[in-house]
Amino acid sequence: MQKIWLDTDPGFDDWLAMLMLSANLDVQWLGVSVVAGNAPLATTYDNALRIRKHYHLDVPVYAGCDAPLAGAQETAQCILGADGMATTGEPLPTVDIRQSEAEQEAREQRSPLPHAVDALIEAVRKHPGELTLMCIAPMTNIATALQRAPDIAAQIREIILMGGSADQGNHTAAAEFNIFADPEAADIVFNAGIPLRMFGLNLCRQLLVTSAEVQQVRALGTPRAKWLAGYFDAYLRIRSADGSVPMPMYDPAVAIYLRRPELFSFKPARVDIEVQGRLTRGMTVCEFRVPRRAEANTEVAMTVDGPRAMECMMRELLGTLS
Repeated sequence: MQKIWLDTDPGFDDWLAMLMLSANLDVQWLGVSVVAGNAPLATTYDNALRIRKHYHLDVPVYAGCDAPLAGAQETAQCILGADGMATTGEPLPTVDIRQSEAEQEAREQRSPLPHAVDALIEAVRKHPGELTLMCIAPMTNIATALQRAPDIAAQIREIILMGGSADQGNHTAAAEFNIFADPEAADIVFNAGIPLRMFGLNLCRQLLVTSAEVQQVRALGTPRAKWLAGYFDAYLRIRSADGSVPMPMYDPAVAIYLRRPELFSFKPARVDIEVQGRLTRGMTVCEFRVPRRAEANTEVAMTVDGPRAMECMMRELLGTLS
């Protein structure tokens, strides 16, 4: 059984990825580290705790880094709303963070709750060579862990990440948001010698959802389905005011890969992170001419059977909600 650690910044599509992980019986989900990204850390951590509580996810959640390694903090709140995920329906109920943390401490028989970076380091050392890091956020927590404990690089089985792009960006013309939000952290991770699989924008744009998927969720009629449907509907309306234009799925791409790897194709590349460019900061520069021009450090996801992948995602989601 594959051991998974999730690094995230919820985010609606992070939420979908979390639900897919919870439904995947082929993985052992060991923990969640939360980082600032889609919104400041206080908000993304609160979102993660709300999702865990109201969707009955039996996994520890740890608060991590609240700022990038260098430069000003960048969020996606201008697109996703102040909470990092908007809704056209009833908001997901809040939780008492202090009570939630106390309950988690009691379950783990430890106090106080460790920082996410320390929890991640401990998990890697406890499962040397076995732990896959699923990163769907800026990579600040991962880079900080590698700086604090360089020995863990050789003990991480693989990093599978949603970030970057083999073509154009989204947050800027050149850069995808997760990488742009902390390119220095991404640079550390991509140069750590850890096996990497990158699911970039070029791949995620092949995974499209429509209002039909929103209606499938809403039709279930349960409270958990109604909450999710409202956020799903708001997510679809990012691209078009009436939700009529298909919207790419980002973070769930990695969770779908864990469930159905045969749907994806990859190409080895040398991926470097641009940290200085005035117009290209955060760009993932992909050199596919390997080994002739460079030594590969990443398997870049290039194609996916979009319809079958979306069918897989919806089947898993509907199963967790019904």
